[in-house]
Amino acid sequence: MNAMHYKINLPADYTMEIIRKRVRDTGFKTDHFEHLLFKAYLISEKSAGELTNSYAPLYIWKQFDGMNQFIFDGFYDNIVQSFGWQNINIGIPYQINLSENFELATYALEATYSMEPSESLTEVRKQFERSIQKFPENQLGNISVYNPDKWKYSIFAFYAKKQISPAFNQYEVLHISKP
Repeated sequence: MNAMHYKINLPADYTMEIIRKRVRDTGFKTDHFEHLLFKAYLISEKSAGELTNSYAPLYIWKQFDGMNQFIFDGFYDNIVQSFGWQNINIGIPYQINLSENFELATYALEATYSMEPSESLTEVRKQFERSIQKFPENQLGNISVYNPDKWKYSIFAFYAKKQISPAFNQYEVLHISKP
């Protein structure tokens, strides 16, 4: 499995309805995409109290073939043509917990942490567990993703209702594509 996430920061005066319409009109195109476990169309909106306007999709791929197809066979070209060349963060899922009602998620929280050096990487596992416990309960799912190239990890937690917490990046979920 692979995780893929990019965050496109948009101007403070950007009309986020453009992104909402884009997802309404084209989000279905990744429904049933080969080798995709899910794609969450995430946005943050300054007018809703967030720090920035952003479009920040999260993908979890069952196999690398689907990710390669998405990036190199023209699908990602829509992002490049609309928003320019974006860095894609690639990670390895450490843990994926999705409820039966995961697709009902309307909000997500994200936090990124550094993996602290230790004499044994078993200590890093304990960091993951301590970090996920910081998130509010009533989750519809959570994902822990790590990148040993940067020695960082991110946790995404998904909710049916908005969770207010300044400790996390907060997103609205516009659509979830699943197989």
